[in-house]
Amino acid sequence: AAIDFLLLARGHGCEDLDGMCCMNLSDHSVSIHRSIQELKE
Repeated sequence: AAIDFLLLARGHGCEDLDGMCCMNLSDHSVSIHRSIQELKE
């Protein structure tokens, strides 16, 4: 799960990862990803 989160946080979608299953473990994953994007800008 931690690897999935780190890959998603770096902008890799599940479709980029053959053989791996990405899943959101909480409803906060979208807001965390958005926060990371805002910090990059």
